[in-house]
Amino acid sequence: MSFNTTSRLANALLLMLPVIGCVVWFFLKVFQFQTSPEQYSDGMVILQLSKGWLEGRPFLFDTIYGNHAQQHNYYFIPLIGIFTKPLGVNGLFLAYVCLVGLFFYVYHRSFARFGITERWAVWLTALVYVFGPMAYFMYLDYFGWHPEQYFVPLLAFLALSAAQRKWSAFIIWLILTFLLKESSIVLICCLFVFFSVVDSIMQDPAKHWVSYLLSKRNATIIGISVALFLAGLWWLSHLNGAKPSRLNQAFANTQLDATLFYYIAFSLVVGALTFGLALIPFIPWLRLFPRKGLIIWTLAGGYTILLVMFATEALYYFPTIYPGISYPPRISGLWAFMFSAFIYLSYRGAQAGFMPGREASGWILTGCVLQFILATFLVAHHFTFETKPSTLSKNVSYMIQSRFGFDPYPDGLARQLHGFAKAMPAGSEVVVPFHYLRYFERVYPSFWPSDGQLPAYILGKPMMLVYEKNLIGSGVYPKIPGNGYTAIPNEHLFILADSSWYNQTFK
Repeated sequence: MSFNTTSRLANALLLMLPVIGCVVWFFLKVFQFQTSPEQYSDGMVILQLSKGWLEGRPFLFDTIYGNHAQQHNYYFIPLIGIFTKPLGVNGLFLAYVCLVGLFFYVYHRSFARFGITERWAVWLTALVYVFGPMAYFMYLDYFGWHPEQYFVPLLAFLALSAAQRKWSAFIIWLILTFLLKESSIVLICCLFVFFSVVDSIMQDPAKHWVSYLLSKRNATIIGISVALFLAGLWWLSHLNGAKPSRLNQAFANTQLDATLFYYIAFSLVVGALTFGLALIPFIPWLRLFPRKGLIIWTLAGGYTILLVMFATEALYYFPTIYPGISYPPRISGLWAFMFSAFIYLSYRGAQAGFMPGREASGWILTGCVLQFILATFLVAHHFTFETKPSTLSKNVSYMIQSRFGFDPYPDGLARQLHGFAKAMPAGSEVVVPFHYLRYFERVYPSFWPSDGQLPAYILGKPMMLVYEKNLIGSGVYPKIPGNGYTAIPNEHLFILADSSWYNQTFK
């Protein structure tokens, strides 16, 4: 095989890697949701928030927390309903990989007019950011799924459109990012200040460093961002009324003791190491860039603000030190910020003729190896790959039987319960033991609370009630209804289905 042929094949493989990565990423979450012992309650909540409004339920309402708008400004998530209404929880993952795949398509086209060195340097770097070891553990998100996962593609699009000066696309991605969560504006602000400093240095690298930071443009960015951030917090407070907000509860959980000291120390260590890993790809691009020290310090300043913000969010669960800042939804926001900053710097640098040099690939490889070593410490996770032949054989068998996850739960109780959910009308509610939630992703499950009462956020008559037989009579469940339900035979569960629905559907 000739050198040219080998080179073309290598180039084709590199171009196909995002496609392969998106396919692998999608099925990774599909099988994680279906087979892992974790219950993914947060993933079920986000699923309900995304599609509930399309099925006649209140906007941003779920069966676990009720009015979720009182906790977060998750106004981007309902847009994902176009994926989740037909596909269930898999739609959350498909929406993510579609955004990522679209980004790589646009990213490749955007560098078409630059030299081969810049093209492959940014391409490989983006692949490591999005599909590398750090991204792998962030994407696993062992509580299921959170809106913060979408920070990676949304901020990447925002940075690229800003670097290209494509203002129509920029406004679209800006709005979508802003609607993702109340904290989105802080990421946007830090990113915009970084953009501003980079542009100012490229225009005139000879000014005093203070003038780059204390400019009218930066003051405007910060002023508007602070106003929007406070408005978002006010809106949450308004919706909560007399109830304390999550931020107030977070500070109420905090005490000045040794635990807080350890929490701060742990957060700083994780934050510093993550920043160092994410900074490595910048080094080849900063080699000839003017005022590289100021650029790094600006990047570090924005990163520190975000680290403090995410660490403060984690205080809601204090005194839990781990996962804290390592929790995938939080650390992925930091990672997305660094990735989007790299996108902007590399594109603007290439426009100005600042080339990364041939050593770029070495830096990329070094960063990837260090990620492989440190990622399991930096990102909280429970999920691991099994390597035993018997386990691998079992997993392959499951993949085939479940038609790669599109016909989940091939047999047993799981298939029966999942089949009931598929047969129920849209918007139906069920009440089940907590560890059976996942089988009812097509409808709206609640779980039996520990106080033996009915769940608090049932909107109507449940279509199905599921009890564990060995717990009936122990006070775990409220009084079992006697009318309007039909008992379905099962060895381990006592299942009551709405009589009208059951007779119409199964008899």
